[in-house]
Amino acid sequence: MRTLIALFVGCVISTSVFAGVPGDVWRQARIRPQDPRLEHVIREGIARSATFRNIVNRIEAGNVFVYVSLSPNLRSSLAGKLTWMTQAGAFRYLKATISTEQNTMQMIATLAHELQHALEVTDDPGVVDQRSMLGLYQRIGRPSASGIKEMWETVAARDTGFQVRRELFAAAAVAATSTRVADSTQS
Repeated sequence: MRTLIALFVGCVISTSVFAGVPGDVWRQARIRPQDPRLEHVIREGIARSATFRNIVNRIEAGNVFVYVSLSPNLRSSLAGKLTWMTQAGAFRYLKATISTEQNTMQMIATLAHELQHALEVTDDPGVVDQRSMLGLYQRIGRPSASGIKEMWETVAARDTGFQVRRELFAAAAVAATSTRVADSTQS
């Protein structure tokens, strides 16, 4: 019972369901990382990017679950991809795969891009299988430049990735400045 109360209080106090909550929160979350590195990526994204945090919060309020995994086997031209898994009752399940050939900052931006795609699915209740997901992207997207058949891209996902990158660079610059100021005052 204490664990449940602590989990609830942590969720209420935090700006996101993931901030400051024990690792087992992932079993109850809509975004489910399949690797400890991805837990770190998600927490860093939430902490350092308002856009990333907003996307996570919107997915957590929806009916789509996103399993996130790492893969060293994605084509070199593909940093991430979103695929359909299944539907069970009112819930839909997607899988976001992120290339391991990226640093943390790149993974955060790539995941934000893929989670934006998950929001596009969330916003269209007619997406109930692989075929209807493909139909959604034929309507709202354009063929991906990766050259992979039946891969689609949207302006919103592309812009989201770029915006998160800008926010991550800005956060890094602020942190570096703060460190230099702190170091200079101690000298």
